Amino acid sequence: METDVAWSASEFLVRVLRGPVKRRTPPRLRVFFLRQLRQCGEVSLAAKRTGVPLSTVYRWRERDARFRDRWNSTLMQRRQIVEDRLMAIVREGELHTVYYKGLEVGMRRALTHRVAIRTLDYFDRRASAENRHPVSHSAAAESAKKPEGSAA
Repeated sequence: METDVAWSASEFLVRVLRGPVKRRTPPRLRVFFLRQLRQCGEVSLAAKRTGVPLSTVYRWRERDARFRDRWNSTLMQRRQIVEDRLMAIVREGELHTVYYKGLEVGMRRALTHRVAIRTLDYFDRRASAENRHPVSHSAAAESAKKPEGSAA
């Protein structure tokens, strides 16, 4: 039985080289999310680029220890990059273009110590908050469910 579709050589070659259609399975989405997180360093933006709801990403993080470890190591790598950049700014300052009447007339070096120090302080506070282990509320919930007169 002949089909009505006539393929040109270039269309056929493109279709063959493209390979099979890759399904958007959760493991593939997780890998793609982690790549996006490595590139942009922001969880919500990486989730948006991946096309996965933010709640799903956090559910994956909660349930999958391996995914959580990769997530944490990616964010720590991003933090090291930011810290290195901030330390370079503290040492060398930032170059800003100076304009006069709409024309570029030169460059000015601005030292922004306060911003860099506050940003590093923010990262330190955030890291210490993430390292704290949350208190399990299940023990409190269990004691609340038990009747007053029962012995534990």
